Amino acid sequence: MNSDSSSNFGLTVRFRGVRGSIPSPGRETARYGGNTSCIEVRCDGHLLILDAGSGIRSLGNDLMLEFGERPIQADLIISHTHWDHIQGFPFFAPAYSGGNQIRLLEGNRENPGLAMALRGQMQSLHFPVSLDQMHGLVGIEELKGPVRLGPYTIRSTALNHPGGCAGFRIETEYGSLAYLPDHEPFRQPTRNGKSEPTTAGARNELIKFLQGTDLLILDTQYTEDEYSRHVGWGHGCLPDSVALAADANTHQLALFHHDPCHRDYQIDLMVQTARKMEAAVAVKIFAAAEMDTVHLPTDRLKTAAGLTEDRSAVRSA
Repeated sequence: MNSDSSSNFGLTVRFRGVRGSIPSPGRETARYGGNTSCIEVRCDGHLLILDAGSGIRSLGNDLMLEFGERPIQADLIISHTHWDHIQGFPFFAPAYSGGNQIRLLEGNRENPGLAMALRGQMQSLHFPVSLDQMHGLVGIEELKGPVRLGPYTIRSTALNHPGGCAGFRIETEYGSLAYLPDHEPFRQPTRNGKSEPTTAGARNELIKFLQGTDLLILDTQYTEDEYSRHVGWGHGCLPDSVALAADANTHQLALFHHDPCHRDYQIDLMVQTARKMEAAVAVKIFAAAEMDTVHLPTDRLKTAAGLTEDRSAVRSA
């Protein structure tokens, strides 16, 4: 598949939507962005999309401009069917053209039903165009076990989130990334809402799953204080995110799934707090922002050389 200049890098990750729960546009969220979960990944000309929150709309529009009359091929993986991960899909323009090939992959094996969820949100009661009019779709498949998609080897794992959510580790010859979009620390009640003795074991398994990842994109919706009031809601908090990244020897941690109520300066403060934690010594920490791009292995080499730019600047309210 043809691609843009990002193909000059081995592995390119571009954030298209970084908020959780609901879009939150406005002046106070403009710098990090207000769109919900969507990530564009490119490697060796192969386009991989992670989730279809409201951020997928701009991605689709950009792809239409980039490719013009040429066909667009892409694999779109959906971690789970909560609204903030599928609400942008009806506005994904490439899916309406029969000349394109958009393959959907369902990651949440605990609660299959992607087709039903997508069709449901496009019923005439909610939306004027039906799923059947998306002639660019070439099918929906379940993501089972390690899967090879072009240059990517993809593995999935179950995360701690009400209703279930899948996390992914994506390996290429240039580097690796892990995407854990909605995840509450395993030290808290499990997905079934019960405290079980296996929670410590589940965290250890997750650490093995993430071990040595070049880039970890991780749900870090809450500060430590906020999380104490939201236990069981299915989202992560700052100290646990930093500890998980450090224990898994990940090279870069992107704080993700920002709270829709958090202003830009509050996210800045979270980044500054994270970088001061003892566990953060060996991890480059930043907050995901719309249209920011991570290149591998280029960024990994720069990180090793201490040449990366500090993007976070604390601002007053």
